[in-house]
Amino acid sequence: MDWQPEQIPQTPPETLEFQEPEALPPLELRPVREGSLDLELPDDANLPIALTDISAPSSQADVAEVQISLIEQIKQELQDVGDEDLKPARIQIGLLFIGVSALLLMSLLLYITAMHPGLTVKQQMLRYWSEYVGFVGLGVAGLMMLGREAMRSPDISEEGDR
Repeated sequence: MDWQPEQIPQTPPETLEFQEPEALPPLELRPVREGSLDLELPDDANLPIALTDISAPSSQADVAEVQISLIEQIKQELQDVGDEDLKPARIQIGLLFIGVSALLLMSLLLYITAMHPGLTVKQQMLRYWSEYVGFVGLGVAGLMMLGREAMRSPDISEEGDR
């Protein structure tokens, strides 16, 4: 029996040729004015403003006037948004913070028990304290948002409501 290893011939590795990246044209920066905005909207787009009073513009100047009037209408509607209109959004964001915090804490606990079953509670807290504090902080922020909403005084429309 021959115990000598068989010699494998050494071949040099292939050199690969890479394609040169194509040259992109340089960017052109143009100043944007409110009247020069050209927004493409699909036919079934939901707009915040009813467009029934706008007729088809006949010239470029009319297009600019229509777009400026739209921008002014949008600004006016944003100024009309009151505190009472934003209350449901603030409550939903607070509940979202609390829910995401609870979900993240549960996933952290699941990860720790599945991947590191031999750790004691003290070792778990020492190793994952930053994640724990971050997730709890997110939940506390949500609770504070809800508490702030609960403590707001309702707008009193009549004197007899007190």
